[in-house]
Amino acid sequence: MNGTRVGYARCSTDEQDIIIQTEQLLTLGVPEDRIYIDRGFSGTTRRNRTGLDQALAAVWNGSVFTVTKFDRFARNMAEANQILTDLSGRGVLFGLGANVYDWTDPFGRLFLQTLAMVAEFEANLGHMRTREGMALAKKNGKLKGKQPKLPEPARRSIRRRYAEGEVSLADLATEYSVGRSTIHRIIHGPETSR
Repeated sequence: MNGTRVGYARCSTDEQDIIIQTEQLLTLGVPEDRIYIDRGFSGTTRRNRTGLDQALAAVWNGSVFTVTKFDRFARNMAEANQILTDLSGRGVLFGLGANVYDWTDPFGRLFLQTLAMVAEFEANLGHMRTREGMALAKKNGKLKGKQPKLPEPARRSIRRRYAEGEVSLADLATEYSVGRSTIHRIIHGPETSR
């Protein structure tokens, strides 16, 4: 396959390093200026993935859209199918590591659909485990939700001073270094702490 490669790399958090993916793409023959990157996205949706959008816009008839692993590209079957169908319609092949697949070939399509299904399944398992862990932590009193920005004594003082007309909502927000919406929630919210 001699088509020009355009590469895409993704990491789920801003802290993760994409050096390995980038090095692998360079080894596969993707020019450095044709590697597009997204940081901080799980891959379960295409929404707001600028790097993916740029990579998809950079391919043309005869080129190869290349990723190192399928789950770096997509973890959602419907979106993977939509993108692969669009690429195929534009004459673009899909490169997974050193292998190149043609979406119009029945075997290539089956293989890529299977990978999309497995990637979505793995993502769903991760979500399920996270929910189970959070439920267990909550049951054991270790997950209490978002804590109030101000301790209860400060909240009582804010309610009292505002009710007595001592200070305005804006003055309280400035004094306690919080937003006006926080003061508003304290004044008009429940009397007990969360």
